[in-house]
Amino acid sequence: MIFGATDSSARTTEAGEGEQAAGGSGSNGMLLLLMVLGAGGLWWYMRSRRTPAPNFSGLSRTSAVNGSLLAESSSPTLRTATIDSEITSVDKAAFQQSLTDIQTAWSKQDLPGLRRLVTPEMLEYFSTGLAEQASQEIANRVEGVVLLQAEVREAWVENTVQYATVSLHWSARDYTVSLGKAPGEAGYLVEGSEQEPVETTEVWTFMRYQHGKWLLSAIQQVA
Repeated sequence: MIFGATDSSARTTEAGEGEQAAGGSGSNGMLLLLMVLGAGGLWWYMRSRRTPAPNFSGLSRTSAVNGSLLAESSSPTLRTATIDSEITSVDKAAFQQSLTDIQTAWSKQDLPGLRRLVTPEMLEYFSTGLAEQASQEIANRVEGVVLLQAEVREAWVENTVQYATVSLHWSARDYTVSLGKAPGEAGYLVEGSEQEPVETTEVWTFMRYQHGKWLLSAIQQVA
């Protein structure tokens, strides 16, 4: 009985040591797996930090004025950048003519004339400005427009619509008069000069559908 108990105890001890050894091996394996996963995660994190993200800022339209076609677009649209050579001399002549025609229609408070030159959103923009002038009984005149420099900054296509952003630098007599006063009467000239031209630089964005007529869709003031 003594030998039997001793043998049983020995088998029990050996089994316990075997279980402890097996448990130790399992713990070591789990620790090694966690170390490998941690090292892999650290390598991926450092690699992602070293790889710069692509920059698509050149295609953003954040400079468009509120109310324009560009500013109101909320869903992403496929945009294909185009080279400036696709804007022909005929297009550039159209931009220059639009500058003169839009300033003339604005000076005459001619909304039907503006409607043929700008998008509906820009027509609302001009209409609001003319309404403010009418409420104050004043009128802004922009006369003798001379284009001094023009530069096509960017041209791109969105589906069937083509856009062109153009920097325009021109001189003109830009002044405001009172509609309640006669020319030459005190208080007739509210602001500016009827004789001295001033130079202005603005960035205009034009758009057209399927190679149709160019329309003004946005204006950005240049500081």
